[in-house]
Amino acid sequence: MALIKARHTWMEWLDGNASMVRVFSFDFSKAFDTVAHEILCNKLKKLPISPYITNWIINFLTNTYQRVVVDGVKTEYLPINRGVPQGTVLGPILFSIMINDIRPVQASNLIVKFADDINLGIKVTDDSDASYMETNNIINWAETNRMKLNYKKTWEMVIRGKITRPLPAPLPMIVRKSWLKILGVTFQENPSMWDMHLDELMSKACSRMYIIRICKYYGFSWKELDLLFHSLILSIIVFSIEVWGCASYSKYLSQVDQLLKRAYKYGYLMYQVSIVDILNNKDRDLWEKTTTDPNHALQVLLPPSRQLELRNRGHDYELPRVRTEMFKRVFVNRCLFNF
Repeated sequence: MALIKARHTWMEWLDGNASMVRVFSFDFSKAFDTVAHEILCNKLKKLPISPYITNWIINFLTNTYQRVVVDGVKTEYLPINRGVPQGTVLGPILFSIMINDIRPVQASNLIVKFADDINLGIKVTDDSDASYMETNNIINWAETNRMKLNYKKTWEMVIRGKITRPLPAPLPMIVRKSWLKILGVTFQENPSMWDMHLDELMSKACSRMYIIRICKYYGFSWKELDLLFHSLILSIIVFSIEVWGCASYSKYLSQVDQLLKRAYKYGYLMYQVSIVDILNNKDRDLWEKTTTDPNHALQVLLPPSRQLELRNRGHDYELPRVRTEMFKRVFVNRCLFNF
């Protein structure tokens, strides 16, 4: 959902009056291990949740000690006042609470947060570029909350449409790249390009095809091979396809289709599947959830309902006015025009 919302917003800006979009990806050094318990507990107390739950979590975090034992030599016990436990259900939730108050200075800009992944999108127009102010806001937040940014893994990417303009000067200490990997999807500075994402996807898929080939050699049944293909390969193909599926009318999906046809030919699939059919089914499923659940995260992207019934469609929303094909192909608009 976060990626769909981010790409929709970026393309909407470029479809409007934005000359470019500056995207910053921030990384904290040892993010989970540096969360100060005192600060986290204060933030927990401000949340509208039961005080019993708050006290239970605070008790879970505090009054914990550790020591080191080497060759029978023991150190003294010292209190642990930083860090949230990794590998637990509660760990990512506590970290999300910790960074929940990171917000853009200007509401028109967009921050996407998922656990320790923080990405900032800045709408740049001819007379406005809030990049310096917004990045400083996050840097100041990190200092206030006793967390340290890892500048070696903090990057910027500039997205531009067809009308390319000179790039703005990069910000101090933040390296500019032509691509960013956000939540497992590789975005490129040209928003219509998915070469890097598809290359990585196809490389993983082909290497896993070898595993299935070995399993077939050792006598796995057709049904077992089909299950393996769905688990090992199809799962990575459909991951976030609603985001990069905007390439559905280009060369990219044909690469995936060729792989699926080869898998069926070799007997790794019990029935032939089409990547376009998979994309349409995934779109319909998510579209139905979005339009039927008033609390769905993507509800904010939907246009107003139509006042007059002008033509038969499967929904009551107004069709947005789009100038660029890139914005027309984002998930919500794709569904509005197709369904």
